[in-house]
Amino acid sequence: MIKKDLLGPAGGEEEEVAEDRVRERYLVGMLAPRKQEIAPEELDEVGQAGTDSAEDGKAELFPLPTKTFRPSSMGMTFSVDGAAKALKLTVRWGQYTRADSETLKRPDGTLLRVWKREQIEGVTDKLMMREGQFVPWNPHEEHPDVSVKGRIRKSQDEWIVTLFLVNGKQEPKVRQDEAWLLQPEIIVESTDGQAVFRKRVKNSRTSDQVDPLVVMETDAMTMLYRRRLEFAVGHGTSVHAVVSPDDYERAVRLETRTIPTQEIPQTTPPTAKDIPALASLVLDMKLLSEASDADLPRYLKALPDAYAEWIEQHRKKIDDPAEDLQKHAMAANEALKKCTGTLARIRAGIALLESNPQAADAFRFANRAMWQQRVRSRFVKEVRKGQKPDLSDLDIPANRSWYPFQLAFILLNLPSVTDLHHEDRTHPTDATADLLWFPTGGGKTEAYLGLTAYTIAMRRLQGVVAGRPGEFGVAVLMRYTLRLLTLQQFQRAATLMCACEVIRREDPKKWGKEPFRIGLWVGMKSTPNTTAQSQEAIQQVRDAGYGQSGTPAQLTSCPWCGRTIDPGRHITVNVGPGTPWRTFIYCGDELGECPFGAKQSPNEGIPALVVDEEIYRHPPALLISTVDKFAQMPWKGQVQMLFGQVTKYCPRHGFRSPEIEDADSHNAYRGLPAVQSVAHPLLRPPDLIIQDELHLINGPLGSLVGLYETAIDALASWEIDGKKVRPKVIASTATIRRAQEQVFKLYQRKLEVFPPHGTDITDNFFAIQRTPSAEYPGRKYLGICAQGKSNPAALIRVYVASLAAAQLLYDKYDTLADPWMTLVGYFNAIRELGGARRLVEDEVSTRLRDTSSRGLANRARRPILEELTSRKSAADIPKILDRLDVVFSKAAEAERKAALGQRSARPLPLDVLIATNMISVGVDVDRLGLMAVFGQPKTTAEYIQSTSRVGRKFPGLVCTIYNWARPRDLSHFEQFEHYHSTFYQHVEVLSVTPFAPRALDRGLSALMVSLIRLASERLNHNITARELKRDDELMDAAIAAITDRVLNVEGANDRAAEVKAMLAERRDVWLREIQDARHYFLAYRAASSQPSKGLLSQAGDGPWRTFTCLNSLRDVEHSINLVLGNEDGLDTALSGNGTQANQGANS
Repeated sequence: MIKKDLLGPAGGEEEEVAEDRVRERYLVGMLAPRKQEIAPEELDEVGQAGTDSAEDGKAELFPLPTKTFRPSSMGMTFSVDGAAKALKLTVRWGQYTRADSETLKRPDGTLLRVWKREQIEGVTDKLMMREGQFVPWNPHEEHPDVSVKGRIRKSQDEWIVTLFLVNGKQEPKVRQDEAWLLQPEIIVESTDGQAVFRKRVKNSRTSDQVDPLVVMETDAMTMLYRRRLEFAVGHGTSVHAVVSPDDYERAVRLETRTIPTQEIPQTTPPTAKDIPALASLVLDMKLLSEASDADLPRYLKALPDAYAEWIEQHRKKIDDPAEDLQKHAMAANEALKKCTGTLARIRAGIALLESNPQAADAFRFANRAMWQQRVRSRFVKEVRKGQKPDLSDLDIPANRSWYPFQLAFILLNLPSVTDLHHEDRTHPTDATADLLWFPTGGGKTEAYLGLTAYTIAMRRLQGVVAGRPGEFGVAVLMRYTLRLLTLQQFQRAATLMCACEVIRREDPKKWGKEPFRIGLWVGMKSTPNTTAQSQEAIQQVRDAGYGQSGTPAQLTSCPWCGRTIDPGRHITVNVGPGTPWRTFIYCGDELGECPFGAKQSPNEGIPALVVDEEIYRHPPALLISTVDKFAQMPWKGQVQMLFGQVTKYCPRHGFRSPEIEDADSHNAYRGLPAVQSVAHPLLRPPDLIIQDELHLINGPLGSLVGLYETAIDALASWEIDGKKVRPKVIASTATIRRAQEQVFKLYQRKLEVFPPHGTDITDNFFAIQRTPSAEYPGRKYLGICAQGKSNPAALIRVYVASLAAAQLLYDKYDTLADPWMTLVGYFNAIRELGGARRLVEDEVSTRLRDTSSRGLANRARRPILEELTSRKSAADIPKILDRLDVVFSKAAEAERKAALGQRSARPLPLDVLIATNMISVGVDVDRLGLMAVFGQPKTTAEYIQSTSRVGRKFPGLVCTIYNWARPRDLSHFEQFEHYHSTFYQHVEVLSVTPFAPRALDRGLSALMVSLIRLASERLNHNITARELKRDDELMDAAIAAITDRVLNVEGANDRAAEVKAMLAERRDVWLREIQDARHYFLAYRAASSQPSKGLLSQAGDGPWRTFTCLNSLRDVEHSINLVLGNEDGLDTALSGNGTQANQGANS
């Protein structure tokens, strides 16, 4: 329906168009008469509104062409077998002429004047293969000014053919549309039906010109995608190739496509039907949680056995001519070698469960916790939709079973999480970081949540190690890059921690008295820094009915039972002398049924901490944060508590450190007993660090993250009997290329990707690409390139067609059409989104009231629009995500109508959600099935991530609206099908340079201060900055840690020496500041209550100084535009953008 509305012919080959201009009826697929100049005002960009931010992306600014013409030709370039003698060429288009209608009449009974369509077609089989320009061919004698032109070149054993369909007509003064060609099409095939079209060969560098790792990955990609080839590239259009069923390297026919489509298949885990050897594998979490020590290995044995059999089967394929792997033998053997290594690690995990009773106990705990998490998550989702589910109906194997890849990932990581001295964890350079790679929406989160549950359980079972108790402190540190992703994953992980806490309460002797808590550590814009700020935020809700940013109301409903949490009623903040200084979030349960309501859990509530101050005092077992938050390390001494550096424990307020203000004793208060702080040993630092969406740790942000990671790795390390223990690191992503170097520079660890690929992209044992079907619907992409039309016009038409087509389905099929009733609009920057918002609210809304005249359905109600951008507060985002779950249903419409004016009326579903790249990670709403992408995203990874938000559960449709004036957009459109069928192959290489000069300028001082201030209590307090000594052991340790890291990561002694000199210079500046402090004392930051001077200065407060430290890892220089020039000066064609470039360079 969308293609018919935008391209036509909507009424069939002989349609009549009752509009003033037929070229205004359609958006794409038009060849203009020659020399049709486009006026500059017709090239308007979508109006820009709003300010770009780091979270939303930056707008790409291009100078508008001062003079251009409407396209009057289209064509393609392709390769033909050198033995071919001639080609058959078919050309078609729609010719519209002005005439009286045969059926449509005016009110007075006279026939209406319409545009009548005639299908024009020309065929020739005499396109002879001769080098040079071929004689123009006229497809139809009645249109002598329409021709096919082109050129043929000989290249070794093939012909390179380029041809164009050219509209050479002159536009008449009246009935101008008669000179236009609409719905043009070119079809090329051999004269005898043979597959003569050969794959396009792209130039590539030889192996001696590039890094061996690059060669290895390139060879692997070539092997994996060997059956997905490109046969032609379009010019002003896209091309579809009909591949020979007998030879995938040959095509039998090439066809231009004005609106190209490509369906991306689902990638799903295998079932016993796919791999019969998996039939005996127990995936049910309930059964695994109840298994005996003897049964556990038996339940799991089928997984490695089936994988081993699969590896051997694929090893045999290397010599099978039908698999075409002989020329990829090296890449294939290397791939299977990695598979064999993964197999050995899985078996080691099972062996650990067989030999270590604590590991078996922790594994059972993890399975029980995840069983409850999965079932409770479904239960909560139904409750939030207004349903009344029965928990027993949801507690079935299908809802509580692992996928094989999830279970395997947990098993292969068990040894390194359990054994504190395991080489995969502790070796200074050969330790392993495991990267979980699986397509978006495939279940990566559940895999690392399962490992999280195992880690916190194992830590409790291990008890006191080297004097450090395992019951307290942060066990797992889970980090994200974007606020939206962090908030949504916090809600999902909260259900897991509730499950862990329920298990603990049943047996506190085994699992400890300290609650299993989850913490959200993201910053003041989202959550409060102090309990006093938390109290203020909740008071605002009570007084005004809504709160501002920095609110503790991060859960809209109970993660265990789904009951609504009203911040004004169910969040209690205890502040003031004698109180616990805690923020308690209670379930909205008024009947006392929920274990996390005020009645059953009066002194804890939901085990979630969202206030920085409380996270420091009560370090949660699982801490979720943004990578950006670690910019606070040099500024806040309390951060050391997250790494186990505590001094005392107050039974009323929690742990203490030098920067935590508290008295040594407290009198009895309102039923609370008198208490006294006691000395407490150091806590264990985090055992597991999880980095989700690793592909976002890139560029300037990635470089600074890698630099600060030096401190995090050092602070999270500790010693047992003189042996250093480092945290285990895992990461996950759906899009990454050449990650080995990136991961080593970030974490100083070798990379292992799981699951390792096999010999073909369609099957790696743990993930199988499914042929699109009713059981496994794919995600279909449509390419819309409205050449010669303005961007606002293209956006309006696509939005109207999409919403009206969905409405037509909804009118017929009711809630079955719900997946396509909410249109998700993606924009590369907030400024583009702001301009588009006005178009949707005005032009799109108006046109939707009259789309039935074009064969679609009117959408009478004004569309409800919402946005998901950085402009939304932390309090708004959970509400928007909840609103996205509201479905379109005629029954619900009737209920709303009956309950009109009542408070309990169901909310209306969203018609349009517009979003920036904030939506590309973390938005998991199964019902979404329709998206419009405005402009090709800057990276392929971003494109995959954002478009994967739709089509999770139902068939997905993505309309990509290309900007034809941007070469990159046009190139993607002209190669649409091949690009989409291989877009994981096109994911960009990531760049991380933590020890580059500019990264050191911005972060080295902060890194040094962090390592000195947070390593112990001695120099932790703000005022202890003045106590540094020249030969201070903390300074020496910090310099050694940083230079060792540089040496290991960069592998260059000269670079390490340079960094060591920079650190010595900073040490001298620090000591000079201490010496110069006569009438004041030196503190890390100036204290208002005492005469002091701050060693550290804020970025942006005056010129950059030696100890200027960032408050955000995103506070780096922006990119700038360059103006290319020639020997005489600026290029006049680009000089109009010079002001902008100069401003960027000076910013």
